[in-house]
Amino acid sequence: MINELLAPCGNLEAVKIAVLSGTDAVYCAGKRFGARAFISNLSEEEIIEAAHFVHLHGKKIYITLNTLVFEEELEEAKKYVDFLYQHVDAIIVQDYGIVHYMRTKYPDFPVHLSTQCSIHNIDDVKFLKEIGISRIVLAREVSIDEIKMIKEAGIELEIFIHGALCFSYSGMCYLSYYKGGRSGNRGNCAQPCRQNYDLLEDDEVYSSGPLLSMKDLNSIANIKELLDMGVTSLKVEGRAKSLEYLSSVIKIYRRLIDRYNSNEEINVEEEMLDDLYSSFSREITKGYLLNEENGSITTKGSVKHQGILIGKVLEYRKNQIKVKLQKPLELLDGIRIIDQDRESGLTVTRIIENGQLVKSSKGVVYIDVKHYVSPNSLVYKTSSNRVSKSLNSQEELYKQNASLNVTIKQKHQQISIKVGKIDISCDFDYELDKAKTINEENVKKQFMKTNNLPIKYEYFDYTNNDNLFIPIPTINKMRTEVLDKLKIALEINLVRQYISYPFINDNFVLEKPLDSLEIVEKDNENDLINNKPLKTETFAYHLKEIGQESIVGPYFGVANHLAVSFFRNLSRGVIVLSYESTLDNAIRLSKYDSSLGYLVNYYEPLMVSKHCVVASEHGYKAKKCGLCYKHDYKLKDGDRTYQLKFHNCIMRIVGKNIKNKSHPDLISITIK
Repeated sequence: MINELLAPCGNLEAVKIAVLSGTDAVYCAGKRFGARAFISNLSEEEIIEAAHFVHLHGKKIYITLNTLVFEEELEEAKKYVDFLYQHVDAIIVQDYGIVHYMRTKYPDFPVHLSTQCSIHNIDDVKFLKEIGISRIVLAREVSIDEIKMIKEAGIELEIFIHGALCFSYSGMCYLSYYKGGRSGNRGNCAQPCRQNYDLLEDDEVYSSGPLLSMKDLNSIANIKELLDMGVTSLKVEGRAKSLEYLSSVIKIYRRLIDRYNSNEEINVEEEMLDDLYSSFSREITKGYLLNEENGSITTKGSVKHQGILIGKVLEYRKNQIKVKLQKPLELLDGIRIIDQDRESGLTVTRIIENGQLVKSSKGVVYIDVKHYVSPNSLVYKTSSNRVSKSLNSQEELYKQNASLNVTIKQKHQQISIKVGKIDISCDFDYELDKAKTINEENVKKQFMKTNNLPIKYEYFDYTNNDNLFIPIPTINKMRTEVLDKLKIALEINLVRQYISYPFINDNFVLEKPLDSLEIVEKDNENDLINNKPLKTETFAYHLKEIGQESIVGPYFGVANHLAVSFFRNLSRGVIVLSYESTLDNAIRLSKYDSSLGYLVNYYEPLMVSKHCVVASEHGYKAKKCGLCYKHDYKLKDGDRTYQLKFHNCIMRIVGKNIKNKSHPDLISITIK
């Protein structure tokens, strides 16, 4: 499918809401190894139920296993993959050890490489296609022009089109881990990018605020341009957001995609936008995807849900406010009132218009409040009761097309139903007599009942040449039997296709070549180690091109022996373990490979970002202002100070010097 709409689901209820709202596929996480560990997620029993529901409706389900996996967790992660193979359509993966396990044990199980791997160029995509990756979730920093080029590689591509953005390239952010031990690469990001910082210019405070806070990506206004590209999957972010938000955003994009596919004019009704923005809204941006200017992609505004402006307070009297509305307000809507420097929220329990209680209004009304509110205060709708109620009364608008064939003979009857590639047939041997009179239309109507399965018959062939009589109870039994078989077939429907895998090495052992390495950073992507390149931001394709003695850098997140095995197919050089690998984890890995590097002395790389704070705070819309050549820049957060480094307008945030304990079985790595 081209232009698949992919919905984020944090629990089982969200899966059902997304499907009934019109998504083509959902992505969820289990209780472990997902990048949103703080939400409820799905138990294994719920994953099975979700998969059955999704497949019954002809949709797909992908599970995220998109965290780094330490050696002590590897067996559990492998068992989890074994379980998922039986039930879901694909796994979204960050850890190359899990990639290696899936490709060696399950050559027909699709691997979707997570945006956490930060894939952003066609060379890397071509390489990943060579080793059997089914789909790449591209980095959010990739532009539409770059996507058009990458698409030439001929592999499934998935892009984010709506929702929150990370300040750092995904997978290259260690700030949350550095500040509080909560790792984004392990599913526990504390969102430090939403906090306040000081920008220091030559050690003097130049500006302050949430300098790293990104606006939310919103592609509604530019959806035709994205659909014209014909990428495989259009992904919505928001597994932690409300059901109302999920339903609203999926319905909007579903309607736009359907109109595009039908060559209709693509427009968005105001009511749909109001439903979406009342469910959740921050300031929005076109993002790097549509080449948003540097100065327009972050915001110092509130990082919380804003709602939509619906009116202004005219006066206050006796615990009531008189409000002139510009958009509809209904009973049980949630509102936020901004009164000079104070704001408050409440649920509307009474609306009085012209002295009468009303259920809704778009005029001048009185609303109950608990405290004084100043005239000219602004009123925002932050939740819609109508949208909330609609969640419990969703109509199944997107049913699967089916064909039904019924053949009736005296001692042999057959019913067959085809849905997509699933073809179900049941034979019966009822002895039937000729009918004296028969209402054929009523008989057909009985056979065409779907027993509440989400299908609709676009073709029906009924053959009863001998004019035989079939009792209604018999029709019901026949129909129920074939539909029950169809239901089971739909629920377990998984499309599998064998893909070869060239990397089969699992026991590659090297003689230990040296005790320590000193890496001198050159602030570009070709950092040098003894005149050999260290690749920290581009994928292993480049290692293959460079040669077998290349160093595998710590940004690749090697944290288990299967990841070591994966990279041993590419390089005989030192494999530097992940920045987050503990010494205990490194010692466990040393028994598998004698040329592993462990970081013992280095400055912590906390973020790599396409956004330049300096240019933005100085009021430049674009980058390339040259200020980083003239001044020294730092970020400050309370007592912590972070150095800013720049190269080709890519900004790095660097923390303090880390000194870990060395170990005789590991190569000590020092990064200057």
